[in-house]
Amino acid sequence: MSVAEGQVLTRPATGRTVRPNARHRRWTNGPVLWLLPSVIVLLLISLYPQIYSLVNSFRFYNLGVAAHPLGFVGGDNYLAAFSDTDFLDALVRTTVFAVVATAVEIAFGLLVALLLQQRLHGVRLARTLLIMPTAIAPAIAGLAFRSMYDPAGGLIPYLLKKIGVGVPAQGILGSRSTALGAVVVTDVWQWTPFAALILMAAMQGVSAEVLEAARIDGASAWQVFGSIVLPLIRPVLITVTLLRFISTFNVFDIIFVETRGGPGVSTTVAGLDVYYNGLSYYNIGYASALTWIITVLVAIVINVYLATVGRKAR
Repeated sequence: MSVAEGQVLTRPATGRTVRPNARHRRWTNGPVLWLLPSVIVLLLISLYPQIYSLVNSFRFYNLGVAAHPLGFVGGDNYLAAFSDTDFLDALVRTTVFAVVATAVEIAFGLLVALLLQQRLHGVRLARTLLIMPTAIAPAIAGLAFRSMYDPAGGLIPYLLKKIGVGVPAQGILGSRSTALGAVVVTDVWQWTPFAALILMAAMQGVSAEVLEAARIDGASAWQVFGSIVLPLIRPVLITVTLLRFISTFNVFDIIFVETRGGPGVSTTVAGLDVYYNGLSYYNIGYASALTWIITVLVAIVINVYLATVGRKAR
């Protein structure tokens, strides 16, 4: 036994090639090496505009004055942003839009996902039709709802009047009190199916045996959902919530198509404010600073959310 052990121990000293470890094989034989060129190209495409805008945010760069940056101004663009009441008000409206739209979409998404889990007549057809709103470009959805909100014959004012709900004389999109809510409805209509489909897939991954055992023990349907299903799908729920919050916080297209930020500035969100400063007033340096402020704020919100809600889900 000792001789055999000695022979085994002396084999590496004979000069024989040692087999590569698992990490080396993964890099040479796995998909990583083949995906690397695409990853590098994507990083270059995404990083260059970000770095360029970051540099411009510290410059005086206004195309209405000159076709090139006129010099380094330090943090003046950022100081101007935090003293700009129009931008700060736009941030508040953006936050309200994002929080309300995300909350409604997740709540309705959960409800629709629960309904699609039931063995009802026509559920398969409903699942197929549910994907259609998400396949429509947001600008097209905005145009469709703008037509339906038209006070001179739109479907939505007509239905509201039929059930006795008052409609502003200037129209739903023409009133400061209803315009932002109307745009939220457009976003909810388009993206609730996305949340529903993802959450439905997560619910289908819950073990049927666990659910059946809970029912045998006498748990009601709401107890099964609240105590078993919801905790098990919480990681997916957190992910969907983050995706929708990021998307709604960066909303631009449906608001631009439906209201152009009006009436007045009642629907001017942060993305639209950046657009007007950069492409209407040609103040590239200031618009770049606004972009980075929005990016940092979203990153802070996401990390706080993950550090609190995400930690509880683990």
